[in-house]
Amino acid sequence: MKKIDKSYIKRKINKLNKKIHRAESQDEQNKVWWRKMKLDKLREKLLKID
Repeated sequence: MKKIDKSYIKRKINKLNKKIHRAESQDEQNKVWWRKMKLDKLREKLLKID
């Protein structure tokens, strides 16, 4: 099983931010909405780990 630590979640958050900005520039609001939901979940997990 993959070890989930702070650095792993931060990497995922950065990757997701890149995808969100790319989707915004291409004007795909549905993708932006879903990815922002995922981003919120990842941020919550990051706070729980601290």
